Amino acid sequence: MSDLKYHSIWLRQLALLLFAACILFYNLIPFSLAPSALPMPDVLYCIICALIIRHPKVVPFWLIALIYFSFDIFMAKPFGIWTACVLVTSELLRVNRDAFLENLFPFEWFYFAMLLLLALIMNLVILSIAYVPSPPVLNIVWEFVFTVASYPFVIFIFTHFLRLKKPVLGAFAVKGHKV
Repeated sequence: MSDLKYHSIWLRQLALLLFAACILFYNLIPFSLAPSALPMPDVLYCIICALIIRHPKVVPFWLIALIYFSFDIFMAKPFGIWTACVLVTSELLRVNRDAFLENLFPFEWFYFAMLLLLALIMNLVILSIAYVPSPPVLNIVWEFVFTVASYPFVIFIFTHFLRLKKPVLGAFAVKGHKV
């Protein structure tokens, strides 16, 4: 039974890696030569945060680092800055995971928005300290708004189509291990 559980975790991690590769491939394909007016939401960040709350074993620290560092490399961003910001906020979310198990969705959504805002501010501060050209603040504000607005859609897909719901506070697995 535990082998099936580990295979399920590995399959979900592989699915997350494939989804991240699809997003990376989509970002690298030039659909138009004109620059886009508005930034895209960071759907992958939404998915990772939702998975940390619902199934934290699916998104370990090393997997998040691998995904976002590869994004930094392929998208020609400064190496590791956005990766470090995402890792810090995802670990803050992982540490406070039990708070989401007993609270309703608006609390989770607000906490997600504050963590994303923290990550974006940390990214701007580190880029300005390192004298690296940073994106315009208005683009960052729009990315924040679009990402926060897309989080409920990600949660809707998780709960209604993929059947990944939050475990109940104090839930235990078959062998008595805490979920």
